[in-house]
Amino acid sequence: MKEHGDMSSRKFRNDRRVYLGALKYVPHALLKLLENMPMPWQAEKKVNVLYHTSGAITFVNEQPKVIEPVYRAQWATMWRMMRREKRDRQHFRRMRFPPFDDEEPLMELDPEEDSAVFDWLYDDKPLLSTPHVNGTSYRKWNLDIEKMANLHRLADQLISDFEIDKNYYHLFDTKAFFTAKALNQAVPGGPKFEPLFRDLNEDEDWDEFNDINKLIVRQKIRTEYRVAFPHLYNARPRKVAIVDYHHPQMCYMKEDDPDATPFEYDAILNPLPPDEVLDEEEKELRAIFSSADDGFEDEFELPENVVSILEEKPLYTPLTLSGIQLYWAPYPFCKRSGRTKRAQDVALVKAWYQEHPPSSYPVKVRVSYQKLLKNMVLNQVRHRKPKTIRKGGLLKTLRGTKFFQETQIDWVEAGLQVVRQGHNMLNLLIHRKNLNYLHLDYNFVLKPIKTLTTKERKKSRFGNSFHLTREILRLTKLIVDCHVHFRMGDIDAYQLADALQYIFAHVGQLTAMYRYKYRLMRQIRMTKDLKHLIYYRFNTGPVGKGPGVGFWAPGWRVWLFFLRGITPLLERWLGNMLARQFEGRKIDAIASTITKQRVESKFDIDLRMSVLNDIMDMMPEGIRANKSRVVLQHLSEAWRCFKANIPWKVPGMPPAVENMILRYVKSKADWWTNVTYYNRERIRRGGTVDKTVFRKNLGRLTRLWLKEEQENKAIISKYDTRLLILGLNRLKEAYGSKSRLNQQQREELGLIEAAYDNPHDALARIKSHLLTLRTFKEVQVEYLDHYTRLTPIYDVEPIEKVTDIYLDQYLWYEADKRNLFPNWIKPSDTEPP
Repeated sequence: MKEHGDMSSRKFRNDRRVYLGALKYVPHALLKLLENMPMPWQAEKKVNVLYHTSGAITFVNEQPKVIEPVYRAQWATMWRMMRREKRDRQHFRRMRFPPFDDEEPLMELDPEEDSAVFDWLYDDKPLLSTPHVNGTSYRKWNLDIEKMANLHRLADQLISDFEIDKNYYHLFDTKAFFTAKALNQAVPGGPKFEPLFRDLNEDEDWDEFNDINKLIVRQKIRTEYRVAFPHLYNARPRKVAIVDYHHPQMCYMKEDDPDATPFEYDAILNPLPPDEVLDEEEKELRAIFSSADDGFEDEFELPENVVSILEEKPLYTPLTLSGIQLYWAPYPFCKRSGRTKRAQDVALVKAWYQEHPPSSYPVKVRVSYQKLLKNMVLNQVRHRKPKTIRKGGLLKTLRGTKFFQETQIDWVEAGLQVVRQGHNMLNLLIHRKNLNYLHLDYNFVLKPIKTLTTKERKKSRFGNSFHLTREILRLTKLIVDCHVHFRMGDIDAYQLADALQYIFAHVGQLTAMYRYKYRLMRQIRMTKDLKHLIYYRFNTGPVGKGPGVGFWAPGWRVWLFFLRGITPLLERWLGNMLARQFEGRKIDAIASTITKQRVESKFDIDLRMSVLNDIMDMMPEGIRANKSRVVLQHLSEAWRCFKANIPWKVPGMPPAVENMILRYVKSKADWWTNVTYYNRERIRRGGTVDKTVFRKNLGRLTRLWLKEEQENKAIISKYDTRLLILGLNRLKEAYGSKSRLNQQQREELGLIEAAYDNPHDALARIKSHLLTLRTFKEVQVEYLDHYTRLTPIYDVEPIEKVTDIYLDQYLWYEADKRNLFPNWIKPSDTEPP
């Protein structure tokens, strides 16, 4: 790893391909790394890793299996210690993020009280080499009452008080929420859902069932009634779950005093008061009744040799109270044995948001409760039985090759390796695309080193897969850096836990992952809701607001499950991106289906290819390859000339080739014209026509009309020659008084004289100028300074001047003939002056 820090030198050129190829598996490596994070009670953690022999990638090859009661007890002790630390510490300093540009003991267990768990509670894998676990596979566990009772007592902080009383959850359990969703109702304090059925019609027509004369509704039907009795209070119940009316009354009272005797009447449950509480009058009445009975019956006494059943057995043992408490304990403390779970599968705070939120909490916190509840219910609604599929374990497959080896290293070291490898891979990809003006810093922020041109910005665009991987690496780097600070002694265990909780709750602020996968806004919102849930339980009593809440497990779970879901997607996207880098894009030559949009272009391509093939067949073998591009350019130019109505002629082109190109133009022109008239007919009939087709049709008809006008010589008049002579006379008048002429004026006078001598040629030239010329001569303007005013002097080319004077004469003639202008613009000769 140290050797591969900078891979720009030539000696690593063979490894670069390996590193880039490994980029596909970086998301998996990050998932396994974060999955095996050290818990707050682990000062350090050794993990098994699977690494590539070249150092290209490192996988943490472990699954963090836990015994659920033990895991809950461990986090509960952390909760207690963190609250105590936050209460006692005056100023809790939170870490700065990103971390880079005295370790304290864990909760002290009482050697006597906690003797059952004292030796192994904070081990890496508790009870691993004992009969309580099935072996090194760590799959099954069984615990005796003493150990389980101790764990239950330690986990008390995280256990909900209402979890065992099912009546507390009446109309607030999953069945009630399912029914509320099906009926499009909202249970008070519960979540609001999108309607399950969209065809609910609240405003029904009057009929015999809901006639106002027959139906009397004295008060509005409450939502609770609709949910509790869906078939009674709803017109059309569908997909409703029948809610339990009630459960047996719970008479168990939790005993907080560990020294109390197991069998005692609680004052709340005992309806008969003891004698000491009776007043004097009641005592006298009892004495009278007892004396009245004396004369009727003798007192009954048991014989001396009668003993009660099980007299020799003690009424209770030291574990009886623990056993009763465990009997009434919620899952998993009510179990004696079970299967180990992955650490991320243990929901530590799920029972909290299943309770009614206290009305004293702010609205934002109660809304968070509702959102978490809603998410839980929707997960259960959408749950389907998983299909049985054969899992091909990636790490197992890689371990079977000769390129991967296994060892055991510290988690922080593995984290630093994975982050460094990810940085190397992204850097290699940037340099492979020759984007030397982009810099990827060690916090995975991609910055330009100069102001980029538009072309450079376009070239430096990466896909979402690259940026999402970069942002996940950035998140991982933040987490690993916090652990590095902890190992260096810059922060203590409480500050580390607080920093991790802050990171998981503020991923939207610390990274920009949501830009590249906006769906993860769900996770960002969920961690925010969990933060509200935890903060308002943690910061109570003597514990005030501010940093110091290091309970990061719920937020960690959310991001692990996100990574678990995004990893296969990212692997596929990154694989496609790398395939494009190494092999180039695969462009299908022929579209599978010819859509309406492609009809015209396909006809044109086929026609061009047929002409091109015919011309190529006429050419000798040697010069075919490099002539196809030239022929295609000639085809395009010939078609452009047709549309602009300009004669197309290329000097030196073989007549056979020229004829074939003209034939191509003729074929395309026929098709182009037919389509134009066909579409116009559709528009005229009022058929459904796309807006683009309508606009194209208008442009094409305009071209066709102009072509027709030009071919018909639109400016043809029997007065052409006379109009030209009149214009020339006006031009010549300017030279009547001049004795000296400059070069340009002599040229203009020569043109005028030539036009007088040969008016037909002059007219032909003028008309070709007007109809076909696409580039025009410049008009120069200079200003003559009279000191009081400026006079513009225009300098126009002589040939342009002759053309303009004819056009001027023609337009005035036509305007006068058609009476286009009123008299005040051009007075007529017929009118009196």
